[in-house]
Amino acid sequence: MTGACYGLIGAFSIHMSYQAPNADLAGRAFWMGVTFLIASVLAISVSWLVQDLSNIWCIHARKSRQTRLTIDNEKATTGDRTV
Repeated sequence: MTGACYGLIGAFSIHMSYQAPNADLAGRAFWMGVTFLIASVLAISVSWLVQDLSNIWCIHARKSRQTRLTIDNEKATTGDRTV
């Protein structure tokens, strides 16, 4: 679904780039459309070629620096040395 949406946005951007008020804006719209079409082809091909997508998209978020400092301070005050 995401790949198809990228493709629609890319095609629309390329189609409308010829109606831009100046050449610089038309060039930007055209190349943004090309970029979105490439992204759509990659997204669709990855979704078709890879059987299990659960491990390739994102890693788990790390704790923020503030959270680490709070945990470290709590461990220091309680004397807990376990990680």
